[in-house]
Amino acid sequence: MIRKLIYSDREKINNILTDTNNFNEEEIKIALELIDIYLNDKEQKDYEIFTDEEENKIRGYVCIGPRPLTTGTYDLYWIAVNPNVQSKGIGSGLIKYIEEHIKEKSGRLILIETSGKESYEKERKFYEKNSYKELVNIKDFYNVGDALVVYGKYL
Repeated sequence: MIRKLIYSDREKINNILTDTNNFNEEEIKIALELIDIYLNDKEQKDYEIFTDEEENKIRGYVCIGPRPLTTGTYDLYWIAVNPNVQSKGIGSGLIKYIEEHIKEKSGRLILIETSGKESYEKERKFYEKNSYKELVNIKDFYNVGDALVVYGKYL
């Protein structure tokens, strides 16, 4: 079941982010900051967060938001799936859910920014599998040898 994030999900998502062994400490801190903004400021309109839950266990989550100064363009900020249930369609299910959700809000384009590091190859293949196209590749963006890769999909 995909639903909106609730307070009791925060620690479970922290565990997922840590257990994937793909995010560094700073990245996890930023992901949790967005979760805290979403949970603690009911007036904010920058982020929406959804979880995939089965039998009271969080299997994955996704964070999206409208891109500032645009009309109909959204960012997919974070998506993570519990490593124990990866490759079972949970991430793709979350993607399909947010695509429909964004369409209902008259959204037309989703952008995803990710790393060009070799360790992110699996994530880039996941986006491509879900029909996202590489739009931009800026070499040495995050660091020497670490490009910014931007994927996009028109809805």
